[in-house]
Amino acid sequence: MNRRQRKKQKSDPLQSLKTLWANIDFSQINATIKTQGLKLKEKSHTFWLGLPQLHRRLLSVIAPIVIVLLLWPTGEGDVSQPSPANQRVTVSVNTQSLSEQSGAVQPEETVETQWHEYTVKKGDTLAQVFRKNQLPMADLNSLARVEGNDKPLSRIKQGQLIRFKYSQEGQLDILQIEKGEQSVMFFRLSDGGFGRSK
Repeated sequence: MNRRQRKKQKSDPLQSLKTLWANIDFSQINATIKTQGLKLKEKSHTFWLGLPQLHRRLLSVIAPIVIVLLLWPTGEGDVSQPSPANQRVTVSVNTQSLSEQSGAVQPEETVETQWHEYTVKKGDTLAQVFRKNQLPMADLNSLARVEGNDKPLSRIKQGQLIRFKYSQEGQLDILQIEKGEQSVMFFRLSDGGFGRSK
């Protein structure tokens, strides 16, 4: 049996779109839109009149203010002079820990006499830094518990600056490690353990 396959007729998609477009009744769509718009307008007008007079007055004042505030420029266009990278800036900070604040008020010491600095040398570990500066190893263990996933204590590098401060009792009170352009600070809590800033 020899059957011939009929060739499928090719349809023109552009022609079908033209036919579909010609069959759309725009007058009916316009009428529907106008009807829906009138219903919405009537509902909103009814809602507005249903509000107490005080609420309508407040909304009449507050709504334009909110719109103006949303459209007000934020000042992001202000261009300030960028500070040079890696420049040390002196900042006045209250460096009293909780253990110092609970005691009697004593005259403030200058920051230079309170803080001790150590620059990490090649091959230094944090344990060696603690030994060289006579810091208690028990404090190192307490710090390691709150070190965090980024491991700033375990991954110290040559040239990093480590700053620390003692409490009035002679214990390690605050330890700060520079990490790139940021720094991580560990501080003694009132329970004797340590906490960490970001």
